[in-house]
Amino acid sequence: MKTSIQLDLPEDFSTLCTIYQIKPETFVQSFINQVSFPCFYSNPTSNDRWATYFFLNFLDAEEEHTEVNRELEEHYLNLFNKNLMQLLAQNENGTDAEAAGRKVMEQWLKAILAERAKYITDYL
Repeated sequence: MKTSIQLDLPEDFSTLCTIYQIKPETFVQSFINQVSFPCFYSNPTSNDRWATYFFLNFLDAEEEHTEVNRELEEHYLNLFNKNLMQLLAQNENGTDAEAAGRKVMEQWLKAILAERAKYITDYL
C-alpha cells in the first residue's frame, strides 16, 4: 500500500537529518518497515524491535482515541502467542514463527474488516 503524507518536521529531527545527510522520507520508511508484531514476538532478542515498541507505546498513550474491539484483540493476540510458543517449543526457526504470526495477523485483519462491514450494513 502506498500513501502520500505531509509531515511537520521538528527542528531537532531536521537538524539530525541534515547533519547525517539522511532524507527524512528515507528514515521514516526505514522506521515503518520495522513495525511488525510477527518480527517483534518471534525475535525477542533482536535489535530492530524499537519501532514496534514505539507503536505499542503509541497505542497505550492514545488508547482513548482509538476504536479497537478488545475482545477480538485479546482473541487474536492469544492465538498469536499460542502459535509462536508452540513453534518456539518445537525449536522452529524465527522465519517459521514470523510466517505463523503473519497468518494470524491476516486472520485478525479479516475479522476486523468483517466486523466493520457488518456495523456499516446493520446501521444503514
